[in-house]
Formats: sequence, C-alpha cells, structure tokens
Amino acid sequence: LLRRSAVRCCDVVGKAETIYPGKCLCGRVKYSLEGPPDWVAVEHSHFYRRSHGAMNVCVAGYKPKKFIVTEGEGLLHRKPFDTIYKHTCKVCGTHVYDDWLAYHKKVIFPSQLDSMGGNHKYSADWDAFHPRFHLHYSSALLPVYDGLPKFSQLPKEWRGGTGELVSEDLSYPYSAGGA
Repeated sequence: LLRRSAVRCCDVVGKAETIYPGKCLCGRVKYSLEGPPDWVAVEHSHFYRRSHGAMNVCVAGYKPKKFIVTEGEGLLHRKPFDTIYKHTCKVCGTHVYDDWLAYHKKVIFPSQLDSMGGNHKYSADWDAFHPRFHLHYSSALLPVYDGLPKFSQLPKEWRGGTGELVSEDLSYPYSAGGA
C-alpha cells in the first residue's frame, strides 16, 4: 500500500528555552541542545542499523546552531559516509551525532540525553523526544505496529523525498518454516 503523505512530519513539542544535555557512554563527550528538536523519527536505513547494531534507531534533527559540543570536542572522530558525517567518541566508541549535510541538520539520538537515561514514561522530556514518524520503512527488517506514519524513504518536504507512505505490515522473502 503506497500513498502520498498528508502527514506533517516536522511538528514539534517542547519549550524553546529548555536546554537538553546529552553525552556519550563514557561521559567524556558532552553536548547540549537548545529547545525541542525540529523532528523525531524512527530510522530503519541500512546505515543506521549497521552503525548502531540495532533493528532501528530513534533520531532527532536539530539546526546546527542549536547543537553545541560542551566537552570533549577533541575526542570526536569524524567519518564521512556519502552526505552524512558520523561523529563517534574516540574513547568509548559511542556514535554521538551525525551531520546530515543535505538537510543542514545535526542528528542526535534521544537515548543519550541525560533526562532519558531511565524509563521514558517518567521523563519530563518524553513529549519532546518521542518519534512522530518512521524513515526508510521499506528497509525495515521487522514490522513496528505503533500507528505512526511510515515513510517508504523520506517525507516529501525533504530534498529527494517522495512522501510515499507504506503499510505497517512487511512482507518477508522467507517462509515461517525457514529455508
């Protein structure tokens, strides 16, 4: 099932004056975010699955001026991948953030925020950082039944995006009995 998006992918929730601190696993690289993100999504692309070792990853986009590395900038390793620059901590290897050059965004991972360290249901920041849609769902390995819009690739508002939405159900190239 494909259809054009009537979804507004970039609605935000949260207070503009709020500062959200985050850090890598070892805590040597720290950053702060000014205000709520421009968008929050569940990313299913091959790049994010491989670089995080996960089936999908929650990502949040920020304008570069709203993202500041506050400690450990010299400990960041910058690695280019097409139009994305991946930034990892040289000490612990945490994938700290990305530069999405084509979209002029810093992309962070809400699970690294100090306020999201515990159970998200009790986080005051959950409203600002819960996903609003899925990206690259046509690349998903497992279906996600959460009722959120599933973009086959990218929203229409984004360069190169078609806005095509797909069903939550995925068809698999193998049978349940194995092959």
